[in-house]
Amino acid sequence: MTGSVRGEVDSAREQAAGAHHGQRGKSAFRGDIEGLRAVAVGTVLIFHVGVPFMRGGFVGVDIFFVISGFLITSLLIREATATGRISLADFYARRARRLLPAASLVLLFTAVAGWLVLPGQDRANVGTDVVAATFYVVNWALAARSVDYLAEDAAPSAVQHYWSLSVEEQFYVVWPLLIILGLFLARRTAARPKPLLFGLLAVVAAASFVYSVRHTAADPATAYFFTTTRIWELAIGALLAFLVVRLTRLPRGLAELLAGVGLVLTVGSAFLLTTSTPWPGSAALAPTVGAALVIAGGCASQSTVTARLLSLRPMVWIGGLSYAIYLWHWPLLVLAKVWNPDLRIRHLALLGVLSVVLAWLTKHLVEDPIRFHAGLSAKAVRGLLFGLATMLVTALVGLAVWATVPKLDPDAPVEGATELIADPGATDWTLREDLSAVLTTTGEVTPDPAVAAADAPTYYDDDCQVLEGDPEINPDCVYGDPDGDRTLALLGDSKMGQWFPAVEYIAEQEGWRLELYLKSACAVTEQGAAVDCEEFTGNVLEHFAQEGAPDVALISQGSDRTGGGLPEGLTAALEEISGMGTQVVVLADSPRPANGQVYTCVEENPEDFSACAFDASGQGRDGRGSGILQDAANELDLPFLDLNEWICPPGDRCPPVIGQTLVYRQGSHVTASYIRSLTPFLYRGLATEGLTEREVGEITVEDMP
Repeated sequence: MTGSVRGEVDSAREQAAGAHHGQRGKSAFRGDIEGLRAVAVGTVLIFHVGVPFMRGGFVGVDIFFVISGFLITSLLIREATATGRISLADFYARRARRLLPAASLVLLFTAVAGWLVLPGQDRANVGTDVVAATFYVVNWALAARSVDYLAEDAAPSAVQHYWSLSVEEQFYVVWPLLIILGLFLARRTAARPKPLLFGLLAVVAAASFVYSVRHTAADPATAYFFTTTRIWELAIGALLAFLVVRLTRLPRGLAELLAGVGLVLTVGSAFLLTTSTPWPGSAALAPTVGAALVIAGGCASQSTVTARLLSLRPMVWIGGLSYAIYLWHWPLLVLAKVWNPDLRIRHLALLGVLSVVLAWLTKHLVEDPIRFHAGLSAKAVRGLLFGLATMLVTALVGLAVWATVPKLDPDAPVEGATELIADPGATDWTLREDLSAVLTTTGEVTPDPAVAAADAPTYYDDDCQVLEGDPEINPDCVYGDPDGDRTLALLGDSKMGQWFPAVEYIAEQEGWRLELYLKSACAVTEQGAAVDCEEFTGNVLEHFAQEGAPDVALISQGSDRTGGGLPEGLTAALEEISGMGTQVVVLADSPRPANGQVYTCVEENPEDFSACAFDASGQGRDGRGSGILQDAANELDLPFLDLNEWICPPGDRCPPVIGQTLVYRQGSHVTASYIRSLTPFLYRGLATEGLTEREVGEITVEDMP
């Protein structure tokens, strides 16, 4: 930087910059910032333990972002002031020595403990998440999973909290480069570096904030994890670092007011906000601006009431351990809940205390010895090589955990429902009298329960199931023979979509064009559902009117909602489709397990799968959505296909495994493998209605993909 900037930097800035967390020495120590760290980690910990009065404890992460932005930018400014440049090698070497020892230790623990405790699919997730967290990109993996309809029942990731570290490190990949660019431009243009950098960062912050507000309103699930929605929070702290000199001149009364208001905003946010608050939109201004005000007031005076409260020895002690506490608490809570789902708040609180103990041990036995190691600190290249080696080891362990999970074979041969047929050679298929031989209770099954959640229709990979909130159809979702003379359309939600493997095979055999109009959690209805569902149905009907209606429409759903006119809306939609000349066929909803994941139960009971059978009465065999589907079919005199006896045979209980084939994956959804075994049954059902070229008797148990 130029001399003009260097002249503006006084001891107050040196003090603020020197307060970087963990720096040895007391002369530049900012007790209020350490105490603010304690507030941040305390709110997060209390929130995750489940204490009911702190429903907005997640704001602690936002407070951390502001603190980090202020401290790291202060250090960068100090380096630029002293040397006129920024050493990227030194910066990243310091980051590696500071962050990686504790972060890698907790990741290694989580990988090993997760391998021991978690069920198969969650084990696979924790393996890949450990790798993603190691390279500081886990926030993007979590964002993708948050909108993955197939992952909605997955357990929370045991390293989910690493998303915030990923956001920070992604910011610190870019921010030092922007400072270097600003210094370069300042030299070329004779501009003052400090105003130039401040203006550059202010533009970035403003753009991020606007994007955050808009993205949060449109898609809160992904907005929470996106780096681009969080940059402004780090930037608030970074911008504050440019103002330290001016802040030191604040009158004592104003400093008292700023710090007091800031503390009220930060702590009050944790009590008043809830998980239903759209986040991190404009509401995140409260804790972030509050944290900035606390820091700003402390720049002027460390003797304000707020600074003295935050500088109390217990607060400073917790603040010093805050990084390690944050790392340890979440995997302890998540893995403990998997190991024993009946844990109460008092047990979780004890785990919170344990995280503090582990944090103290980690800081004194791992963090500080490595961070201040003379050999590693002597040269930047040593710190960088240490960081690279640590990351590679951690990533390899994560990959090893992932590798222990069986892999899905979507083409594995299955028998499944065909084993229930009394005489496969008969024209009319009936259930065999003795079912015990085919209701598998132990041994190998397809798919392996560990990967059952992934045994889903392939159209998900093509983004052919419209997500919640989106009313637009995707006319490009075409399968079978795109140039076929007849068109078959699938309409409904994922309970219709689960039949895709069977329908795709039938379409290929018959030379049909197959079109998909599927939307998550949405019935085909003109009223009685969410607004986006009704709009989606309207868009489908409009598309049929403009482009031509399909010859056949196969419709099903998993909803049993009767409020708001859903039955009437469903009937009206089916009537309109039928009126376009389409032969509408209604397919019963599949049986519905009472609760829990059947595939997880099967994995946990390898010696007796029957422990996972569920009551066949009520919605058990009939499925939740079958009632209103059948009523609509009866009212409009439409064919109604009910294949549920081949999924849950007659009896008091619905079995989890039939013919060595696992029946259920996510919730009440049937595995793609078992659906494949149901293909000849569906094929015969359509043939019975005169919709296929092949006759019923020509369709055999061999007719499956």
